[in-house]
Amino acid sequence: MDQITVSEREHPGLRLVLRHGVLADGSAADVAIDQHRGRICAIGTLAPMPGDTVQDCTGMVIVPSGVEVHAHLDKALSNSGSAMPVDLPAAVADWLGRAPSFDEQDYVRRATSAVESMVSHGTTTMRTHVDIATAVGLTAVRALVAVRDSMRARKLADIDIVGLVAPPFDGSPSDPHLRLLDQAVELGIDVVGGSPDLDPDPLTATRAAVSAAAAAGLPIDLHTDQSIDPSLFFLPEYVKLIERSDIQRAAASHCISLASQPLDVQRRTAENIARIGMSVFTMPLTSPFFFGWDTPSGAPRGITAIHSLLAAGVQVAAGADNVRDAFFPLGRFDQIEVAAAIAMLAHLSPEQAWAMCSAAPRAALGLPRVEVAVGCPAELLAIAGANLSDAVAGGSEHRLVIHQGRVVSRTTTRRQLLC
Repeated sequence: MDQITVSEREHPGLRLVLRHGVLADGSAADVAIDQHRGRICAIGTLAPMPGDTVQDCTGMVIVPSGVEVHAHLDKALSNSGSAMPVDLPAAVADWLGRAPSFDEQDYVRRATSAVESMVSHGTTTMRTHVDIATAVGLTAVRALVAVRDSMRARKLADIDIVGLVAPPFDGSPSDPHLRLLDQAVELGIDVVGGSPDLDPDPLTATRAAVSAAAAAGLPIDLHTDQSIDPSLFFLPEYVKLIERSDIQRAAASHCISLASQPLDVQRRTAENIARIGMSVFTMPLTSPFFFGWDTPSGAPRGITAIHSLLAAGVQVAAGADNVRDAFFPLGRFDQIEVAAAIAMLAHLSPEQAWAMCSAAPRAALGLPRVEVAVGCPAELLAIAGANLSDAVAGGSEHRLVIHQGRVVSRTTTRRQLLC
């Protein structure tokens, strides 16, 4: 099973060796990393070489690290402890009423704390949305750009920023939100976003967002059909707009009402999504929390039509969404938590669920493939468990996190029974 590459001889003393761990299937293996290249250089039963840095991974499974595909770092950790809004518009109003009280330093502090928590849980690549609204201006955008650049300089995490344009948004020359979006692009956001599903005119807002993304030469990621109402179903129109544009990478987040459509509509929509290469992101923590409060019998799950999408070959990824803010009072910034939730809600195996929190978001974001295999980027998580399924079930905090071939976080736990 030993595999050794030339890089080990070219750069002696630069290996990081994870010893006595197991792979996803539970088979024992050591993993060596060429820290000069940030790539896995050997897997097997490895004898440490002079100069190696060795990490003991006894009792831990080594897997590709997590990717957070849908965060809201501007809102994270802002929960005031007030009563929770019972629907999405109420939560939006609550947030926009409090957001102007936060200055740039506060946004930076909370976002930094959230990112560091994600990293400690094994997520070193993330996409975050940030509000672009007349009510809040560009304070949060400046703050998240600063956090993104700081994390990159620290070599701690890679962050994509999506400019979440608030409704109403029609894209006309007089639209104040379009002017703010243009300024946000100049400040350095990476992706154009928005919430057409909350707009008075969802189709016009979708067209405006697609047009703005195409003009800026940026990817697009829209909050789409956040409703259990089957009549709020603009995803097919979004797909058509993307097909007619020259946008290279598009995503639809939430897509909840797709699950309320007849099965033939689900399948046809999924096939069209797959044909144009659009990705779909689902949020198994926040969405089930938000939807179904007023449905005491047969309450909906609040997630998209995952099996129809997967069957069509769509890249479906799962994200944590909001964490401890006006929209959701819970969450741990942990993709293992997200994987456990999506496994339960969508009837997936733990292995399938982790793929939606690691491999699928990498593909959706256009990132290099990561596997525990020689030559792959060393973006890894070692977590307590006998295998991947056991690790997802257990959700242990006992973890070691590798980013760009370096250990960036280590959390150890000790259990002591006193009787």
